[in-house]
Amino acid sequence: MKKQRTLFSTVMIGIAIMTILFIVFIAMIWLLHNFVAYKDMGVDHYMSFYDYLSYIPAPQMFLIVFFGLGLIGLLAKIISAQLRRSFENFNKEFYHALEKKELMNPSKFFFKEFSNLSTLINPLIEKIIFDEKQLQTIIDAQNSLIITRSHNKILNVNRAFLEFFNVDSLERFRLTHRCISDFFVCDEEDYLKVVKDETHWVNYILRNPLREHKVKIHKNNRKYIFSVEAKVTTMHTLYRVVITFTDISSIEHERQNLIQDATTDPLTKVANRLKFDTLLNQQIELSRRYNNAFCMIILDVDNFKKINDTYGHTTGDEVLKILAKTLKNNVRKSDTVARWGGEEFVIILPHTKLVTGVKIAEKLRQKIADIDHDEIPSFTCSFGVSEYKKTESVETFMHNVDTKLYQAKNSGKNCVVSTIDSHLKPNHSKIK
Repeated sequence: MKKQRTLFSTVMIGIAIMTILFIVFIAMIWLLHNFVAYKDMGVDHYMSFYDYLSYIPAPQMFLIVFFGLGLIGLLAKIISAQLRRSFENFNKEFYHALEKKELMNPSKFFFKEFSNLSTLINPLIEKIIFDEKQLQTIIDAQNSLIITRSHNKILNVNRAFLEFFNVDSLERFRLTHRCISDFFVCDEEDYLKVVKDETHWVNYILRNPLREHKVKIHKNNRKYIFSVEAKVTTMHTLYRVVITFTDISSIEHERQNLIQDATTDPLTKVANRLKFDTLLNQQIELSRRYNNAFCMIILDVDNFKKINDTYGHTTGDEVLKILAKTLKNNVRKSDTVARWGGEEFVIILPHTKLVTGVKIAEKLRQKIADIDHDEIPSFTCSFGVSEYKKTESVETFMHNVDTKLYQAKNSGKNCVVSTIDSHLKPNHSKIK
């Protein structure tokens, strides 16, 4: 155990040592002065030390004062250096105790004042440690993943976080990953990205507290969906953010299934009328805002009633299924195929001029006419194609393209009709 002293006793010892050295120095000057006097060098002789102190010559006085001031400065520097080292040691031990969650050792300090101060602070550190353990117990009881961050560094996580990533400590997680954002999947606009709108994802959440924030996380070849919330606490220079990830994968998947069921035609598995109306209005809005051209195709199965009457409604349903599959397999991913009603289908072609739309319709017409399936009869379709004009309302646009379909029906069926003057020649196919 180190020998400890109070600051006062250290100063007193230093003053005592300084005084002894100062007296010894004056005595040496006195002896040297008498030695010179004995040599009859023309200086006064002082038999007693007291007499010398009473009549110290000016040059020797200057030397003695200079030496005394030097001793005082040296003493002050030594004590201040020791005091600074003790303070730095105390500061280091204090933060070490907080980080390691252990009490300070009073015997490590040179000055008793710091030792006593550590004894006074230990109950406070003990309370902080207890509160942190209690808080850790609370967050460990949560099923959500909880992270505590300070600026760009993760300070703490809960047990659910460690179990989710299959690690036994935060240090083990840090060995391979910098942050949980390493697992973000940014394949859809609705989900958080590491940088969203030129803002780091944590700051984006804090700046938009009223929005619902969701993140998709990929782990072990499986995707999870979490709802994310962030709360910030600041005090002076301290900054803490608590981020909570709540697993909503099952809820989100159920919601997506409900949306899918509500917007999908149950028979043909393409978009239904409700989904089509929504997408058409969105496409018209985009066309008006950005002056983007787009076309729409409407088609109808020729003589569909005859197919139902001859082969039954089950066969008619199979015809619609195969037709929908053929349409989906022969258009772009950005195009939308929807069942308009009965045997009528519609296709939205974004960023498409009328000439291209007519070519696509003709390709589809030929693909349908070439269908050779053992379980269904051959069938054909009639097509109407129209390009949207910015001045048109939804109703006018739909009326125009529907009119083209009726013209195709009245032109012998199995053909494409558009606002282009020339009609593609029909190619009739007999029903099996």
